[in-house]
Amino acid sequence: MKTIKFGLVLLAFAVFAIACGQATVTNNAPAALPKDAPKASPSVAPSVAAVIDGKELYTVNCMTCHKDSGKGGKITVEGRAMNPDDITTAKMKAKPDEKFYGYIADGFPDDGMPAFKDKLKKEEIEAIIKHIRTLQGS
Repeated sequence: MKTIKFGLVLLAFAVFAIACGQATVTNNAPAALPKDAPKASPSVAPSVAAVIDGKELYTVNCMTCHKDSGKGGKITVEGRAMNPDDITTAKMKAKPDEKFYGYIADGFPDDGMPAFKDKLKKEEIEAIIKHIRTLQGS
């Protein structure tokens, strides 16, 4: 009886060792969607790459006026006093992405915000908007 128990334990250990030693194969390829499948909604969280690119673009193009936090506030740029908007308020958070796109692309020349439509590509402006949404806690 002791020999049978020992044999069963040894067999279980051997099966366990073999199973643990095998490589796991996973298929990380996305499943093909039917042509009529709905597109992802805009509320889907942005990818990490998009946030990183947007943050870098925001840092280069927006941070001087709107600050790292997006809170804005009084500043002087090239001798001109300005008071950039706090883009983290509930009012700004409620605005659709299209509105932000227009603000960035066309600017507010009278208030000191330049237009970026000739400097940034559409995808770059969209990446900045995604970063703004992270500053807003979205």
